[in-house]
Amino acid sequence: MNPKISILLPAYKSKDLMREVFLKGFKNNISVDCELIIYDNDEEGNKFGDLFSCSMISQDIKIIGNGENKGLNYALNRCAEIATGDYFFLPHTDMYILPGCLESLLNEAKKHAPHTFLFCSRSIEPGYSHIQSQIRKDYGNEWNNFQKEKLIKEYQKYKENKIVINARMPFFMHRKLWEKMNGVDENYFSYCTDDDLIQEAYHVGVRKFYMIYNSLVYHLQGKSNSQQSVDRDDKKPYEYFVNKWRKRGYEDCEHPGQWHPRLIPFELRVK
Repeated sequence: MNPKISILLPAYKSKDLMREVFLKGFKNNISVDCELIIYDNDEEGNKFGDLFSCSMISQDIKIIGNGENKGLNYALNRCAEIATGDYFFLPHTDMYILPGCLESLLNEAKKHAPHTFLFCSRSIEPGYSHIQSQIRKDYGNEWNNFQKEKLIKEYQKYKENKIVINARMPFFMHRKLWEKMNGVDENYFSYCTDDDLIQEAYHVGVRKFYMIYNSLVYHLQGKSNSQQSVDRDDKKPYEYFVNKWRKRGYEDCEHPGQWHPRLIPFELRVK
């Protein structure tokens, strides 16, 4: 029996992004067995169900939540509670999943024991991204200026150049690892999720972080997540992160973020 992937997807004010970005990329990856679990964080009451009535997507789709915005981490944990897959994939609604992404992640994951790895797709982002270690081009950063055809035309160049970025979402992991970590920390509304999840994986025994060459997403400048990041400019997430991990004996955790390489004390491998 082939492994199944559960895609955990919080959605906040994202109906256009879902239609014009995420779902169009998702169609490129329906050759693998997967389910899409959407948590409706949209306090304005937008309905996501009608997006799938004529989408020609045959995968199992579940929509949960009551429209109350309780944050990214709360939504991820609720999605995980009803997930039936062997592996979890954590994208955002403003990510376009390029062809073969999920298949590549799954094929590599099957070679590793569930508790020993954490995978990440490589990410293409707009040219003014803060990411320094990648080829940076802009294919649009809003749903209505997203240049999908141009991106697809140049897709092979990105694969051949093996673009590498620092550790960040979207993460891909076995559900046993997620369960061992007890999911994500709901004390964060959304900001610091990436950093805390990486640190939590290390805490439970993960020592290898893989970015997979043939796994690519295009990320539209964080438009979906930033809309619900009420804590992103507040010092509280940082302070909580530092205090939490110092209490657990990780004195090197001075501050989360990619500019602090001591945050990731396990082996980074690019395959």
